[in-house]
Amino acid sequence: MNAEPRITALPSTGAHVVTAHGAAPLLRLRTGRHTALESPPAALHEALAADSLAADSSGYLSRLTLEVQEREHADEEQRWPPARRAVGLVGEGVLAEEISRALKEWGARVTRTASAASVQAAALIVSVADGADERRDRAVLDNLPDHGAAHLRVYREGECVFVDPLATEAADATATHVSRRRVAASTAPGALDAWQRSGPASDRPLDSPTVALVTARVLTVALAWAQDDDTLPRLRTTLWKLVPALGRVTEHPVIAYPAPHPRASR
Repeated sequence: MNAEPRITALPSTGAHVVTAHGAAPLLRLRTGRHTALESPPAALHEALAADSLAADSSGYLSRLTLEVQEREHADEEQRWPPARRAVGLVGEGVLAEEISRALKEWGARVTRTASAASVQAAALIVSVADGADERRDRAVLDNLPDHGAAHLRVYREGECVFVDPLATEAADATATHVSRRRVAASTAPGALDAWQRSGPASDRPLDSPTVALVTARVLTVALAWAQDDDTLPRLRTTLWKLVPALGRVTEHPVIAYPAPHPRASR
C-alpha cells in the first residue's frame, strides 16, 4: 500500500516539502514550481515539524531555507525590476488609494500627489481624474514620454471609468488623441465632446467591484511596463472601458496620429 502523501511547510519561506506516495520528497516553491531536493535527510518532515533548528544537526534545513529565500527575493526582483520601481500617483479618493496600495504591495515605490503641478520625477506616472476639471489638470502630464517617463491615464466620466493606452514614447497616443477618436466614433459626438469638456465629477462613490476591476487593469498595465512584457505594444494602443451599470468591460484600439496641417488661406 502506498504511503499517505506528506506536505510540510518550510519555515520563513513560502515553500513546502511534498512527499507523494513514498516517492522522493520535492520542494514546492510559492510560484507553484516543484524542484528536486539534493540529498535530503531521511527525517526531513520530522525536522520541519519540530520547528527547531536543533533537529537539524546537519544544517541542511538552514541551507535550504537560505536558498529558498534567495529564490523568493529573485522572484520579487523579476516581478517588479528595481530600475522601474519609482512610480508617481496623481489623484485622491478611494480609487487612487486602492491603486496605490496594490502597486506598493507588488513592489513599486509610490509617491503620491494631489495635483499634476506637484508631480515628482518617476519612471511611471499614473494619473487618476474624476471629472473634466481634474482631467484638464492632468493634461500637462502628456509630455512625460518626451522626458523618458511613462504615463497611464485613469479617469471617470460620470459612472463610467476609462484606462487610456499606456504612453511610453512621444509618438504614443495622448489624452487629446483618445478624446478625438472617441468623439469621432460616437453616435452623439457633440454631446460626448461637451461632456468631456465640462462634465462634472460624479457624486456617487465607486462601488467595490468597480474599484477592484480598475485597480486590476492598472496593475496589469503597470506590471507589463515594469517587466517589458510582450503584451506592452498592445497595451500602448488599447483603451479600456468599464461600464459598472452594465457590468461590462470593453477594449478599443486607439493609435496616435499627426496633427492636421493648417488649411491655407484663400
